[in-house]
Amino acid sequence: MLAEPVLVAYASRHHGTEEMAAEIADALRAAGFSVELRAAADVLTIEPYGAVIVGSAVYMFHWEIPALELVRRERAALASRKVWLFSSGPVGDGKSTRHPETVPHPDGVDQLADEIGARGRAMFGGRVDPRQGGFAMAIMAKAGLEGDWRDLPRVRSWAQAIAAALRADP
Repeated sequence: MLAEPVLVAYASRHHGTEEMAAEIADALRAAGFSVELRAAADVLTIEPYGAVIVGSAVYMFHWEIPALELVRRERAALASRKVWLFSSGPVGDGKSTRHPETVPHPDGVDQLADEIGARGRAMFGGRVDPRQGGFAMAIMAKAGLEGDWRDLPRVRSWAQAIAAALRADP
C-alpha cells in the first residue's frame, strides 16, 4: 500500500467536476488509501503526496487555469510520482456524451501528460445547469445543452482501477 497520501485536485466552476473528484476520493478511501481532496487553486505543493490525480472542467476546449497552473508548476515533481489526469467536458445528446472516451483532451493536456509520464487520462461527460449562473451556462442551456452527462459509476470504476494500480505498484 502507498505510504504517502493520494492527492485528488480539481478545477471546477459549478461543482460538477468537484463532485466527480469527490467520487474518485471516496473510491480510493474505500480501497484503503489516505486521500486529500483539494481545489487545484489551493494546492501549494505536491511534496507530501505519493500519487496525484488532477481533473478539470473543460470550457471552450480548455482546462480551467488552476488545474493547468498546478500541473505546469509541479511538472518536475509530478514526473517522479504516479499521476492520472481527467477532464469533464462533453455535454448534449450525441456521440461525444455516449462515448466521452473518444473525445480528445483539451489543448496542452496531452502534452503535459506525456511530459510528466501520466499513467492514465480519462474524459467524462459534463453537466450544464443554468441555475448555476454564468454566461457560459446560459449560452449552453439556450443551445439545448442543459443536462447532466456525468457517468458517476464510470468515474468510480476508473478510480477503482487506479486503486488497483497503486496496490500493484506501491
